[in-house]
Amino acid sequence: LDPLVEGFRNRPLEGHYPFLVVDAIYMKAREEERVKSRGLLIATGVNEDGNREVLGFTIADGESEEAWTDFFTGLKNRGVREVDLIVSDNHGGLKRAIRKQFHGTGWQRCQTHFSRNLLDKTPKKLQAEVHIGLNDVYNAPDLKQARIRKQQLQETYQAQAPKAMALLDESFDDITAVYALPEAYRKRLRTTN
Repeated sequence: LDPLVEGFRNRPLEGHYPFLVVDAIYMKAREEERVKSRGLLIATGVNEDGNREVLGFTIADGESEEAWTDFFTGLKNRGVREVDLIVSDNHGGLKRAIRKQFHGTGWQRCQTHFSRNLLDKTPKKLQAEVHIGLNDVYNAPDLKQARIRKQQLQETYQAQAPKAMALLDESFDDITAVYALPEAYRKRLRTTN
C-alpha cells in the first residue's frame, strides 16, 4: 500500500479550501523493535461546496512548531492557498505554526477541546451545570447573544469557579470566531471533532 499512500499524500491540491480543520491523533507505533507514541498530524479541508476532504497527514514525534510548520509548508507547496479560517486546538506549537504559515487567517479554537480545558478548572460538583451553560454560549444565534450568555455564565459561577470563568473570558474571542461566518457553516467549523 505504500505507493498508494504516498501518491495520496503528495497529490496536487487544485481546489480552493477556504476552511482547514487540523488536529493530531496519538497512537502507538512499532519502530526498531520498540513501541513509541507517535503523532499523526491531519489536515481536513472544506471546499467551496462545503465538502470535506482529507488533504494530508504525516507522522511526527509530537506537535512541535517545527513539525506543524513542515506539514503546513507541504500543504501549501501542493496548492493550499487563501485559507479564511483554521480550526484547531490550543496547542502552542500548532498555534505558532498557523500564525507563521497562514498569516492573516482567522482562527477558531476547537470548542470541544476548550470545554475540556474549562471543565478541568471547574469544581467537580459544578461541572455538569457549567457544561450546560457553556453549550448555551456555543449555541447562541449570534455573537451578541453569545456575549450576553457568557456574561450570565460568569456572573453565576465567578465566585465558585474563578479560574474557569477567567479562562472563558480570556478565550471568548477564540471560541466564537465562527460567528463571523454564515450560520450554515458554524456548527461544522466550531470543533475539530
